[in-house]
Amino acid sequence: MTGKSSFLLAALLLAAFFIMPVTAENAMEKTENNEIIVIPSFDKYNPAISGTKAQNQISEGEIISHSRYVWPFTSKIDVTLSWNENYGDLELYVYRSDDTLIGHYTDLYDSSSKDGLIDIDIKTSSGFLPMGDWKLNVYGREVSGASLDYSLT
Repeated sequence: MTGKSSFLLAALLLAAFFIMPVTAENAMEKTENNEIIVIPSFDKYNPAISGTKAQNQISEGEIISHSRYVWPFTSKIDVTLSWNENYGDLELYVYRSDDTLIGHYTDLYDSSSKDGLIDIDIKTSSGFLPMGDWKLNVYGREVSGASLDYSLT
């Protein structure tokens, strides 16, 4: 029986080896692009203590471009787009300083329900983020009325 037990244990370990990386990848919901990793933020956005904030209004179909300077030796940036979800739906496009698209994020990226918040962390798997002006484009996918107020930190 020890031979059968050893074989069964080896088969289970081998199956776990192939299944576990796929499960872990899905659980983190990360996006990688040229070593840039974007994940939902774990620090729970708090508008009372947020950093520099860009307040703006956007119309349906409009794209408003913002920039964020990434300093040398920066390993992570936190980007938070917030609005009143009862009055529309916004999207966020993130570009590196060389205009390479990192990703496109919607209200459902960081949570399972629409809450008027896209809160992401951008980091790198190998040290520091490329320095320079990163572009953050806000797109007014759906806007009720003439315009929708939003903030970007």
